[in-house]
Amino acid sequence: MTSESQRLGASMSAVRAVMLNPSELSGPKAPDMPLDRACHLRGGEFVLWSAREDARLLLTPLFDLVLPDPVLAAIRRAVDNPTVVTLRRVEAALRRDVPDMSRTRCLEVADLLCFHQWHMGSKDAAARCAADALESATGWADTGHFPQAYLAFRAACLYASDAQEDALEGSYVGGPVYARLAAYDFRAESWLRAWTVIAGAERMLDDEDAILRGSAGQQANPADLASLDQILAEAQSAQRHRAEADKRAAEAKGPRTLVVFPKLSHLPKPSASQQDRGDSPRALVEAYAEKPMPLVAPPDPQAFSAALLARFPWAPEVIEAYAGDLVGALCAGFRPRILVSGPGFGKTAFARAALETAGLDVTLYSAGGQMDGGAFAGTSRQWGSWRVSTSAQAILRAQKASVGIIVDEVEKAGTSRRWGRLDETILPCLEKHTARSVHDPALEAPVDLSAVSYILTANGTGGIVGPLLDRAPALHWPAPREQDLPVVAAAILEDLRRERGLDATWCPDLDPEELDLIPWAGGSMRPLRRMVETVLASRDRFSARH
Repeated sequence: MTSESQRLGASMSAVRAVMLNPSELSGPKAPDMPLDRACHLRGGEFVLWSAREDARLLLTPLFDLVLPDPVLAAIRRAVDNPTVVTLRRVEAALRRDVPDMSRTRCLEVADLLCFHQWHMGSKDAAARCAADALESATGWADTGHFPQAYLAFRAACLYASDAQEDALEGSYVGGPVYARLAAYDFRAESWLRAWTVIAGAERMLDDEDAILRGSAGQQANPADLASLDQILAEAQSAQRHRAEADKRAAEAKGPRTLVVFPKLSHLPKPSASQQDRGDSPRALVEAYAEKPMPLVAPPDPQAFSAALLARFPWAPEVIEAYAGDLVGALCAGFRPRILVSGPGFGKTAFARAALETAGLDVTLYSAGGQMDGGAFAGTSRQWGSWRVSTSAQAILRAQKASVGIIVDEVEKAGTSRRWGRLDETILPCLEKHTARSVHDPALEAPVDLSAVSYILTANGTGGIVGPLLDRAPALHWPAPREQDLPVVAAAILEDLRRERGLDATWCPDLDPEELDLIPWAGGSMRPLRRMVETVLASRDRFSARH
């Protein structure tokens, strides 16, 4: 084996090691103190997975330095209320008018604050982070430090993806960086192939003899392809190893379960007829009281993402956000979010598809016009119309602890507190620590709803209260584009087949000529549905005449 082959093999092993565990170069997954700039350039985490808490810990020691009063005032405002604005201002203050004795530390802190601003939703800060991480990746690659280069390039891609638009609407909600970075591991194969082709092309251009012979179209060196296959094999082996380790750990623990309903002996014992009919809260739920209920195993994030991209190709950023929730998850489930867009863009269809693709049973709760939002949490057993909460009903129907609930058009729910507001009633369900013990008025006891996933939809955030946006941040749902017509029309046609009880034999796919007749330029899918129905009706009329 040549020294070059040995060096390549060692580099591949090192990259494989950081794919499995990047913490040696990017810091721990859950740091207890702020990390340095080098770690953040490679995708490092924040203390408590919160840029706000991390910024406070980073800035507080600066009060011990000799600094001008305006700089100290900017630091105090940022510590009291860390936001993109206060952090931007304190960063600027730390870069100017600072005594020489304090300058080094102030500049070190200032260089870190752009990462906090990125995590809090600033696209300008994200662009700066992307540029710095890409420069770092290039430097590491030039010196042959491929593990550092890989992590920095992966982080640069994440930062660049967030530089498209600000995500400042609503209150900041923290979260781990690694969950989002893991999605870029799945793209390593595409990167490697592209880089190998580009490197081969550059070597061909550098070969003066090849240029003189006009051989710009020559094949790359077969040795390059062999090296590529070896690198890809190592990367795929690392991914398989990680997946197998996760699977073995899950199997060792056995099927995951959760006790949702507590002991109900405090409720009156139901009569025989009530027991048969399930006509009292205890009769309805007692079979599941203190019993472990199964949790749905999480799907492979890559397969989940691929399945949804095939159906919703215009929303890769949204799909990536939901796929990121599945990385390293112990059971199928998603963080609460509000999908926001104009009417007819497919938000509800996506929400259902995401939950079903994750293996969760789905309950659709239409919030529009709901004047008794308090009923979402259930009604007291003192009323003849008692019922357990909507979430508990979904769990009982599925006989699983993990289910999915779509709250559709949440901004259109009633705003009167007389019978309870939905946007206030739902709040305890949206955070894990409160969802573990949500009081059910029908059962007169706390139930564990921590495994329930909620996807909310809205046409705008104008009518949504701040506490709800704080717990379920708004996520922009893009409009389908004109080039998505074949995919959207095929999905609509499949829905129409189900409604009419037909299969593809009796209702074949739209052919290219039929698609060309549809004057749809993107946007709402409701007009498109009417157009597809018109095409099908014309088929029926044409066949009747012949």
